[in-house]
Amino acid sequence: MSDFTYLPDFLIDEAVEYKTLVSEFENGAEQRRRKWANPQRKWTLRFNNRTHVEMAEVSDFFKSKFGSFMAFTWTNPNDSAECTVRFVEDSFQFSRKAYGVYDFEFEFIEVK
Repeated sequence: MSDFTYLPDFLIDEAVEYKTLVSEFENGAEQRRRKWANPQRKWTLRFNNRTHVEMAEVSDFFKSKFGSFMAFTWTNPNDSAECTVRFVEDSFQFSRKAYGVYDFEFEFIEVK
């Protein structure tokens, strides 16, 4: 079972990311090589019109992982596959839309 069980709003943005290292030489030639054997996946999750309790629960989870320090498991709602991920950023930001109503979003990146 996944550690992060909170359901975001749909659509979830998903990206595939490669890391290419480029070395440029004095004669203008360049050499390219892959840093990773496989691509990394990244997701943006949005939570709109959430209660203070929901926002506080997600914020507490974020704090328990020390931001991007600790990895955790999450089930991707797009394909129901469980992934090991971490937060991309070390900060959790939210906006208060009305009394007791909050919006927030963050990104996960896959951990190999």
